[in-house]
Amino acid sequence: MEEVDLLDRSTFVTRFGASDVREPVLGRLHTLLSTQPQDDQDAHIEWLEDVVGWVFERGAVPSRRPNESERDARLRVLLEVFDEVPRTREGVQRVVGQLTARLSATRLLCVVGLPRQPGILREAASRVADNVLPAPPVGNDLARLLERLFTRRAVVRWFLDLAQPVRRRLELSLGLDAAAVDAMMQRGAREAALSLATQVAAIGLHPSFLQASGVSPSESPFSRLAALVLGFLKDQSAWAAVDGCLADCREVLRLVRDGLDTTGISLDLVFDLERARALLRRLGRLAAALSDDEARRDVAWTHLERELVVGLVEQKSLGALWRSTTTLLARRIAERTSSSGEHYLTASRAEQHAMFDSAAGGGALTALMVLLKFFISWAKLPLLLDSIAVGLNYAWGFVAMQFAHFSLATKQPSMTAATLARGIEERTDSTDTTLEPLVDLVASASRTQLAALVGNVGTVIPVAVFIDVIAQVTVGRHVLDAETAEKVVSVHHPFASGTLVFAVATGVCLWLASILSGAVENWFVVNELSGALASNRWLRRLVGREKARALAAKVMTQVAAFGGNAGFGLLLGFMPLGFRLVGLPMDVRHVTFVMGQVTYAGMFHGAALPTVAGFGWALLAVPLVASINFGVSFALALVVALRSRGLGLKAQLALGRAVLRRLVKEPRPFFLASKGTA
Repeated sequence: MEEVDLLDRSTFVTRFGASDVREPVLGRLHTLLSTQPQDDQDAHIEWLEDVVGWVFERGAVPSRRPNESERDARLRVLLEVFDEVPRTREGVQRVVGQLTARLSATRLLCVVGLPRQPGILREAASRVADNVLPAPPVGNDLARLLERLFTRRAVVRWFLDLAQPVRRRLELSLGLDAAAVDAMMQRGAREAALSLATQVAAIGLHPSFLQASGVSPSESPFSRLAALVLGFLKDQSAWAAVDGCLADCREVLRLVRDGLDTTGISLDLVFDLERARALLRRLGRLAAALSDDEARRDVAWTHLERELVVGLVEQKSLGALWRSTTTLLARRIAERTSSSGEHYLTASRAEQHAMFDSAAGGGALTALMVLLKFFISWAKLPLLLDSIAVGLNYAWGFVAMQFAHFSLATKQPSMTAATLARGIEERTDSTDTTLEPLVDLVASASRTQLAALVGNVGTVIPVAVFIDVIAQVTVGRHVLDAETAEKVVSVHHPFASGTLVFAVATGVCLWLASILSGAVENWFVVNELSGALASNRWLRRLVGREKARALAAKVMTQVAAFGGNAGFGLLLGFMPLGFRLVGLPMDVRHVTFVMGQVTYAGMFHGAALPTVAGFGWALLAVPLVASINFGVSFALALVVALRSRGLGLKAQLALGRAVLRRLVKEPRPFFLASKGTA
């Protein structure tokens, strides 16, 4: 280290804003700037890291201005020191210049901010290692140096929000405008472009991509990409050829993406698709940054700077990896779910009546499922066996509803939410900005849910009453005994029990069931099980070729609903077990089941029912549980469907305002469909 003849500490501290010569923040800066390293790369890196780190340390400088953040104030003081004490600026520029002569920008430009490993599991493992293991030595890697400087998202956000004049002043003070820095970045860009071209070509020529796109290897633009990039690096006027090839490669990726509807989706395939898209985008930026057009170069380097700074933090984030990989997966599953959701929208009075009839059948089956659940609870089975029995009881009932074409009201919101999200996206892409068609969709969903709820609840009551009467006639007693009837009333009190919390958990299960429905169908498509059934030798010999095909087609149309219904039943059965394993007494509260249980309890009390303490509160729980079941499942499904389409809070708020205006102005369509046919 070399002692630099700066200013003495007391003069330095008082000159830059402190009245107390012992002021620690400015004293720390004085110590850093007055002791500069010599020709030792590690010492250069550590010293530069300390100087930059000083800007992000906690504690305000004495000269901090009103409405100025601590970081802004520290940076301003540092720049003032550079201006007023040129020896400090010269020392920093000397360190940056010596580092520039030894560092390479290749890895920064072809790795940072991009998926690095083939396959999502390997990429996730790599990111876990980056977060757990100590940072490796910098060596000659510029990326590793910047990773030491930009360590947190807050630092990245602050840097990107700097005003352009301040950022330009900082770059000049650090000497980043020097020819050596520009030469280093140009050299790194050339090497990175060739590396990226070979990487993305390997992905594009993978058999799974070729099969999904329907493009042969000889015709694929990925097969000529590396050669074009190599030619461009020798002659920058050939930028248009590279740009055209990149556009062709993006078109192949679009074909693969569109083909996922028929080929199905796997996480690895989606990850590779997103990785190829990111590599092509970076390669396009680098090609533009190396082109012979100055305006194009400036725009490209501006975009690259932002991508690289953000990528320094995001490349270690498991959350970022999950979001980027699962967005397309969520969208495809949501779209499959929305196809089912279209069946839950009524456009006419006749369709609304049909939904009521379908829900009435669901309510009748629910009354029987509630009865069987009482028998299971009386059996006093071990916890695991009890959960299995309860889950199977729910599962058979929901599957029976599916094959009997009955409906369960609370399963519909998560389906219609995906349909609504698709409608919002279509309106967003359209030149017609009116939200009235979407409000009509919300009104249709609302009256459909109301018809289903009335059908479920309105039928479960008389069927439960009928079952109890049959029990009295045949065995001479009510379905419930005194202890169970009292327990049913007490555990459904909306405020003296966990009923409302349990209703939230059930709403989450309803949403998960809709996701599971789409995921099961996707799994069948990915593994081509429909075709496998149709061409199975033993099945063809057993039932014949045509019947085998018909059976395969039938299975394909029912598998999503079967997976969702069976999955929902098992979720309701096993969710309490999962929570109890960690000491939480969780249960489920589904509106139709609550109404069925309360009805059985009411039949036991008979004429004395008005005097039963808490029974009125148990009845109040029914509409509350219904609202929570509906609201939670709908909200979760809508948020996921919107996020998978890149639509956020703004779109939801705009639609919400339009719905409220229509509801106040014309409430009838939200509750009752018109008599005519839509």
